[in-house]
Amino acid sequence: MQSAAWILLALPFAVFLGYPALVLGAAALRPPRRTPEALAETPSITILICAHNEARTLGNKLASVTRALAIWPGEAELLVADDGSSDATVAIARAGGATVIEALRGGKAAALNRAIPHARGAILVMTDADPLFDAATLPALLAPFADPRVGAVAGRVETLHTRRAGRFAAADRLFRGYESRLRAAEDRLLGCVSADGGLYAIRRALVPHVVADATDDFFISTAAVAAGYRIAFADDARVWEHSIAGGRQQFRRRVRITVRGLTGLWRRRALMNPWRTGWYAPALVLHKVARRLVPLSLLPLWLVSGALALDGSAWWTLVFVALGAIVSIGIAGAFGLRLLGPLRVVYGATLHLAGLALGTLLFLIGRRYAQWTPQKDAA
Repeated sequence: MQSAAWILLALPFAVFLGYPALVLGAAALRPPRRTPEALAETPSITILICAHNEARTLGNKLASVTRALAIWPGEAELLVADDGSSDATVAIARAGGATVIEALRGGKAAALNRAIPHARGAILVMTDADPLFDAATLPALLAPFADPRVGAVAGRVETLHTRRAGRFAAADRLFRGYESRLRAAEDRLLGCVSADGGLYAIRRALVPHVVADATDDFFISTAAVAAGYRIAFADDARVWEHSIAGGRQQFRRRVRITVRGLTGLWRRRALMNPWRTGWYAPALVLHKVARRLVPLSLLPLWLVSGALALDGSAWWTLVFVALGAIVSIGIAGAFGLRLLGPLRVVYGATLHLAGLALGTLLFLIGRRYAQWTPQKDAA
């Protein structure tokens, strides 16, 4: 039982801390990649935004994109794929200078598949309807395409520091920073594992038909790896978004993303073959697969540590009490108790892990999510 307990305890540390530490350490020892200093010629681009009832956020989003386009020297077009919105989304998109591809409600994948054939740009810039562009976002995002081995580029998504920031903003900022540092290190070694849907770009020729039941950002960006290209990371290409305020919304979103993410991993399982993709394969398994499976070890760890605590082990008593305290904080937050400072971060992490665990279980029993419903309700 002691051996089982140590294995269960080691798993989350290995996945959430050990793998990032290994990648960060190896990246620090490796010289920077040599890439061309500038694009041989400025590529044409299409900025594509999918929207379903995004009237609340789309106007500000398009204004930020317009400011970014003002310093882009090449040909550019702005497309909004409307997925059956019942509010003023379409009118706002047209007023913001976008070409709108309208259709009845069919889900995000259907909206993407309708809109992508209309894109004229050699590079497709994909972004959600609410994250705001920095003025310098586009040059930074597109610069890595000077390297012909780069098929896609992941941007950096940040959480806004505002009075509207929700109670999970601090946890979101920590997670975003963690992800960005990990992506930067992966890029230096082997290329990013995937991109965040808040902002990424891909060569138009590599864009696949988007399946309905997987996370589109993962499925589309990894098409570059499937075609033999690398996913680069552009740290200076940034968008800014609000944190989701409600615990229920956070949890449901994490469950849904986990199910769809695992579905996408299953569809891209050929990329986990190291004879095909080299070191990218174990990175994909550790960054994306293990991260979703490891939370399932926490309940057995709590039970086993409790049994060992009854046998008089001081160490496992401490582990049992610590896990119980974390669960208690999660329950307190779920019932609406006001949590301050570090306790709020712990609550956010607990929701994240619980969503991963439930989403993994739902995936394993065959649950799938094909419909796309944005949940962006900030405080």
